[in-house]
Amino acid sequence: MKHVVLKSILLIVFPLWVSAQKELRFNSLDSLFLFADKNSSVIKINDQQTLLAKYQKIAAMANVVNLRNPLTFTATNNTQLPVSFVPAEFLGGRPGTFKELTLGQQYVSNFNITPQIDIINAGAWAQIHSANINEELTATNNLINTKSLHESVAACYYNIISFREQVGITQKNIAAADTLVMIVNDKNSLGLVRQQDVNDAVVNKITLEDKLKQLQVSLEQQYNSLKILCDVQESTPIVLADELNYNQSLNAEMKVNSQLQLRAVQLQATMARSDLRMNRLLNLPVVSLLYSNSTYQNSNSQFFDANPNNKWLNSVYLGAKITFFLPDVNHILSSRNSKISYETSLINLEHGKLQNEIANTQLQLDYEKAYSQFFTSQKVFLLKEENYKMAFNQYSQSILPFDKLLTAFNDLLTSRCNYSSALANLLYSKSKIEISNKIK
Repeated sequence: MKHVVLKSILLIVFPLWVSAQKELRFNSLDSLFLFADKNSSVIKINDQQTLLAKYQKIAAMANVVNLRNPLTFTATNNTQLPVSFVPAEFLGGRPGTFKELTLGQQYVSNFNITPQIDIINAGAWAQIHSANINEELTATNNLINTKSLHESVAACYYNIISFREQVGITQKNIAAADTLVMIVNDKNSLGLVRQQDVNDAVVNKITLEDKLKQLQVSLEQQYNSLKILCDVQESTPIVLADELNYNQSLNAEMKVNSQLQLRAVQLQATMARSDLRMNRLLNLPVVSLLYSNSTYQNSNSQFFDANPNNKWLNSVYLGAKITFFLPDVNHILSSRNSKISYETSLINLEHGKLQNEIANTQLQLDYEKAYSQFFTSQKVFLLKEENYKMAFNQYSQSILPFDKLLTAFNDLLTSRCNYSSALANLLYSKSKIEISNKIK
């Protein structure tokens, strides 16, 4: 029996464990973008915002006629009917005196339907225009959110590839540092070098091992950041099959032509102007059509009196209504706030035009700067590599002291890591331009 239970548990748990361990593999940045667009909470929230703007537009269109169709039923028990005083002579009494007269019936039942629609409502018509602009503004903001998501994903992508390469470089240098420790130990045993050189070699190896741990932690942090951006479970491994391509050249024709931020501030200004106009139009009268159909019964016996002589009666009327709105404090303040918001949006619009132009130029400058750093780091690395080879040969021939060799060794490692970082930065700068030109 225990074996059967154990097998059942394994059959349930094992598929879940396999599912949790299933890796996500991406061969390019574009494939990662596609995955993020399907799974990221940013995109899901964008979809909800689009749906909300759509329903707000539908509500604004329905509000033009503003159909109200209340259906009411009232059941009133007049436990004490009102008493009126009438001249007694009307009831055969002595002139100059009054008698008490109770009017009405105790039980009153009433069904009433009173539909009403607006046929002229300028403020509601203005709301449709605002809703249309809001829909466009929501779509633009969604594109801005998607652009920001793609830029963050690209940053993690190239950081991961660069850190992964630097981990491999550092691991190789640790092996080389271990070889240096053995060489120095051998020379020390022969009395050719000082104990201080041995200690320096060991310290160098320990420092590299710590650098490796720091790089591995940074790499893991970038993986976690990517999982957050793409809404991937923490236990799910991510594999980026791409490698850094060092064969890069400056693309002088790569220009930035993004108008996304500018379009957003333009729509915000249009929205503010529309809101100002709507608040002003809300002061205009509203013309409505009215209809009422009431069915009621009065009785002194009970509700829903079944007496055939006490029938349900009907009342119907049709009419028109003009509603005037007198200015109040809230409406006056709302109009003033709308005017201030519109003036503010115009200032933001002028600033947005300048900001958009400079931002596009800045992306171009960042790309050129990144390429310059990449080209410089490439030349530095090649020179440091040559220096280390010469230093190692000179140390092997006891021409160069060990501290000079260590300096050349560490310079080579630093320049190689800088070379990798510079390439990642170049590719990221290039991808930001491509994203800006694509999402617009």
